[in-house]
Amino acid sequence: MDMSDGPVRLGIIGCGNVTEKRHLPAIQSVSDLQVVALADIDDGSLNRLADRFRVAKRYNDYRALLADQDVSAVAVCAPLSFHAEMALGALEAGKHVLVEKPLASSLDEADALIERAAHSPCKAMVGYNLRWHRLVRQAREIINQGRLGRIELAAAVFTAGTHFKSDVLEWKKRRALGGGVLMEFATHYFDLWRFLLDAEVEEVHASTRSDQWDDVTGTLTAHLSNGALATAYFSEWTSDRNELHIYGQAGSLHLDLYRFDGLESVPLFRAPGNIGGRLSHFGRSLRQLPRGVRHFRRGGEYYASFIAQWRHFAESIQEAVPLECTLEDGRRAMQIALAALKSASTGQAVRVEHAPREITPPGPRQTG
Repeated sequence: MDMSDGPVRLGIIGCGNVTEKRHLPAIQSVSDLQVVALADIDDGSLNRLADRFRVAKRYNDYRALLADQDVSAVAVCAPLSFHAEMALGALEAGKHVLVEKPLASSLDEADALIERAAHSPCKAMVGYNLRWHRLVRQAREIINQGRLGRIELAAAVFTAGTHFKSDVLEWKKRRALGGGVLMEFATHYFDLWRFLLDAEVEEVHASTRSDQWDDVTGTLTAHLSNGALATAYFSEWTSDRNELHIYGQAGSLHLDLYRFDGLESVPLFRAPGNIGGRLSHFGRSLRQLPRGVRHFRRGGEYYASFIAQWRHFAESIQEAVPLECTLEDGRRAMQIALAALKSASTGQAVRVEHAPREITPPGPRQTG
């Protein structure tokens, strides 16, 4: 479909919380994108978002949106169990497609989607927005320059107070439907470890705790193909944190993805809290403050990553820019998550290459 005459005309399937608070506001900042249609089975959510963001076309059946000739690209923001079906439908209809993470609920679905996309002229991308976070980009450049030396260890913390909210959809509470921290939170870092360290996750050992929800809190350790070890902590029942720490033989990097000044590079033999390092970081924070204030007014650094992601998607369509987060990337992160789910169920380490092809049911529920 020729898009040389104007912005990419986007239809969004799914009018949930992330669409409302992240995607739609971010897309408004991208001149090469225009949302022309929304689809959702919930009339209330559909009409509320369409009215708020002035979207004229509204569909209760996503297939009607796919049949709309005015729509040239589609965002799949529905629950996980529908990702593959809707993305395949978009490609069959000749639409470019961005699929929210995780890519699919089984490797068979992911493989079918990858196979179809390989024979389509349309672009197909996975929405791991943290790849476009400004501080992640800076960290990747530092690592690629070799300034950390050989990487020894990576550690992540991703937590939120989701459990305290009253409007959480039921599918987000159930592992079989794609909910829980290993699918919702951890896949971000499975993808980031690969993106930042240029290494594959080879083996995982995970443990989760459930109460009324499946996998509400979890921990994980991993072996990477470059010899590094990784560890991560995830929870939907505590305060918001989104941090990544990378330790090399020549120094370390510390990222707080919710702060405008959340990147600190620490040389070897210097503790991050010493007075010289703190003064240096304070000086950088002051220099970055005007930019930080501007970003804060627009929603902060995390929100800015969605804008950058959507800008990349538009450029990939209009200017033939190579996609930076492919369906194959999405499949790999998903395969790691499937291995982690099996590990959480069995209590044993699992090689990623031996991951089950679909979601493993949770083990006995632990309360407390």
